[in-house]
Amino acid sequence: MININIEGKFYKVNKKDNLLKICLSLGFNLPYFCWHPILGSIGSCRQCAIKQYDNMKKKNGQIIMSCMSSPIEGSYIFINDKDSINFRKKNIELLMLNHPHDCPICDEGGNCHLQDMTVMTGHHIRRFNFPKRKYKNQYLGPFISHIMNRCITCYRCVRFYKNYADGKDFNVFGSKDNIYFGKYLDGILESPFSGNLIEICPTGVFTDKTYNINYSRKWDLQYAPSICQHCSLGCNILVGERYGQLSSIQNRFHEKINHYFLCDKGYFGYGYTLLKSNPIKIIYYKNNEKLILNNKKIIKKITNLILKSKKIIGIGSPRASIESNFILKKLVGKNNFYLGILENEKKQINYIIKILQNKKIYFPTLSEIENYDAILILGEDLTNTNPRAALAVRQAIKNNLNNNKKSKNIPYWHSDAILNFRNKLLNPLFIISNDKTSLDDISLWNYYAPTIDQSKFGFILANYIKNNKNNNSMLNNKNLINQIIEIKKILLNAKKPLIISGTGSNSIELISASFAIAKELNAKKKDVGLFYVLNKVNSMGIGLIKGKSLQNLFIKNKVNKYINIDTIIIVENDLYFYEEKNKLNNFFKKIPNKIVLDHILTKTMKQANIILPTSNFLESNGTVINNECRAQRFFQVYKPSFYNKQNNRKSSWQWLYQIYARLNNLNKKITLDNLIKECEKYIPLLKGIHLASYSSTYKVYNRKFARSPIRFSGRTSILSNINVHEPKQPEDKDTIFNFSMEGNYNQNLNCSQIPFLWAPGWNSSQSLYKFQKEIGISSKYGPTGFKINCKKNYILKFKKKNYKDKFILPKKLIITAHYTLFNSNSLIQKSSLIQKYFSDHYVVLNKKDAEKLGILTNNLIELHCLNNTFILKVSISEFLHQGLISIPLGAKGIPLSFLGKIIEKIKVLK
Repeated sequence: MININIEGKFYKVNKKDNLLKICLSLGFNLPYFCWHPILGSIGSCRQCAIKQYDNMKKKNGQIIMSCMSSPIEGSYIFINDKDSINFRKKNIELLMLNHPHDCPICDEGGNCHLQDMTVMTGHHIRRFNFPKRKYKNQYLGPFISHIMNRCITCYRCVRFYKNYADGKDFNVFGSKDNIYFGKYLDGILESPFSGNLIEICPTGVFTDKTYNINYSRKWDLQYAPSICQHCSLGCNILVGERYGQLSSIQNRFHEKINHYFLCDKGYFGYGYTLLKSNPIKIIYYKNNEKLILNNKKIIKKITNLILKSKKIIGIGSPRASIESNFILKKLVGKNNFYLGILENEKKQINYIIKILQNKKIYFPTLSEIENYDAILILGEDLTNTNPRAALAVRQAIKNNLNNNKKSKNIPYWHSDAILNFRNKLLNPLFIISNDKTSLDDISLWNYYAPTIDQSKFGFILANYIKNNKNNNSMLNNKNLINQIIEIKKILLNAKKPLIISGTGSNSIELISASFAIAKELNAKKKDVGLFYVLNKVNSMGIGLIKGKSLQNLFIKNKVNKYINIDTIIIVENDLYFYEEKNKLNNFFKKIPNKIVLDHILTKTMKQANIILPTSNFLESNGTVINNECRAQRFFQVYKPSFYNKQNNRKSSWQWLYQIYARLNNLNKKITLDNLIKECEKYIPLLKGIHLASYSSTYKVYNRKFARSPIRFSGRTSILSNINVHEPKQPEDKDTIFNFSMEGNYNQNLNCSQIPFLWAPGWNSSQSLYKFQKEIGISSKYGPTGFKINCKKNYILKFKKKNYKDKFILPKKLIITAHYTLFNSNSLIQKSSLIQKYFSDHYVVLNKKDAEKLGILTNNLIELHCLNNTFILKVSISEFLHQGLISIPLGAKGIPLSFLGKIIEKIKVLK
């Protein structure tokens, strides 16, 4: 720490930071464009100019760029002197020479960093009378608009896309005053992190296409803090709505998880919330006649059915909240509760939970992945299953500066210097998988093999780490043994090795092998981390709740008949995503009462005779638990019935509690706080999850917190087409928020749950720094969520295959899984945008198998398996093992249960 004087006052500051970050941290308003807390500084915009003197006499002062300057002990800094103000004002006028000044029609208007900085510098008179430079815009796909005329050449886009996310199809072209940022040819951006361009860009060059239909200015949106629903990482997001429809998804900074960036699943995967087919009415089918019932009648009907039923079961879901799964389990009883997942996945989750409970194993947060200096990935295609984790791995591999003495004098914020240094030396990454993955471009070594050989590889590596030699002779491949020895040496020489695996591998043995490696590294006193990813947003949550798998539904009794079930309640789950259609069709035929609660029309819902429309994550409150056992709360953005009184949607847990309360003669209404307390009593493992958020009674100045900006307009006319009188705003008894702009909102209020980003003079998302304790590092009031601590001392047995077991080449092809970014998710794949632009599904064949069958790349083939037929395009791989056929399990019509099944027939279509 050193002392410097800023605007006549001495401050003790960190000498490692640049002056721009120091000034912003201390509360000074200083304009900037090219600097970013994560991307660093390049000094291209020249907008953050300040004046620096060696002494208080103000002699020999010079204008410097604060983003490119380190603090000097005893120096005097002036932000608001005439020279600096004039320099910044003239400079932004030059930057704006060719800008089209189209704020009224620009999607970024009101949320634009360029607008904020122009006002801050005092530039308001346009003196340029010559023709402006014009560019042709590019087509970048269905997600992102490109309007190059608005560019001010801050280089943020290319620094993120190419240098940070390692994208290959986006670059900067031209020179001097003719710079162009885009693709060489028009086309969809290939990077799974392209959506970050929207928030990275400080102007309106890159804007969000997906929500243009429901577009509103930032100040006219109602917001809530939420959790991304599309993988197990639990990335934090800000969600905005207008007229009851999703209008905005933005990243919400979380210091332990996603930091400043999301993946494209998080930005663009919510088209399913806009489908017109989504149910809003209570439906009861009687003798094939469709009846619309009200709340009172349907609850009475369901309770009567339950009372008459001999056997009732409930099927939960890893995409439903903790509260919904809990109350369903309590309603049907412990022995009748099913998790809504397959047995294989259930076993993997249970095993991961036991590993996490081990006191000797450290499970890092997502953001901590970037600090590891050697990584081994076992059986997981991170870029497609949990993309944000893949982005963190990319940073870890490039983050080799800490291990090199020559780099110690390079400031951490000096972007170009660090980039040049990183290109010379990378940290090691090893990937063990069935086939190529999207991280192969940065891996030091890859091993492609069937899952059984992958797990064998892992256990042998663990043995080598333990004994320095291995007596097992089951691996005859000397090159492979030499590689195992080399990986062992690298992991043991690393300061912080990291092992990554997950349920995407579909192998409990492979997960066990990853644990064995971590355990042996821990025994060698290495600071090892073990990181697991799961399939769904609440996969960890249902694992902690505990229940039966879907396979238990189909177990036959002694007389070869299925268990007699009268009534089945299915909550937010499409069983056809998991199980084979013929088996499910036969199962449903034998059940008289099928009650389905969901917010989206599914094949399972089409089997129901009672449909209860539930609210999606935008319309409800609840808790989910991510892969590291962090309980997090998502908040209701709006109440569906406010915009449409005929809309009967409500949270799953509210429907289920009404049924439970009527059956047990309890109060029909319950608050979320009370339900969570009941949950903690019923399931001790979940103790403490109420700390994931403030209690609904938490207030400051005896007021709740605002969901909308103070400039929110048109509230009195939102429903004027229905009624000229302003309707009363809904009352929220479950959270700390109001459904309006009335209430608290300030960066200095003690509240970590921020619904939107705004500060005086900072209208864009750049205002985030006003809410941070240390810019780029931590929030003012700490991270949100509650990490469940259930560490124990016990010995966990390895799930190990015999070393002599090996993959035997089968006569027919065995199905293995590969994942795609969008279509492996049961919700995202229903989006009309995804179906239109990402509808092609590929089956992957080994090159030799394809030659035998006479199949070529892009051939259309028909596959037959268990009386099911799939028609898919072919992709041929040199790395997939012979005897395997890789299919996009989870894609439309291809259930997850086909893993390991045999392809009975293949037909090439002309």
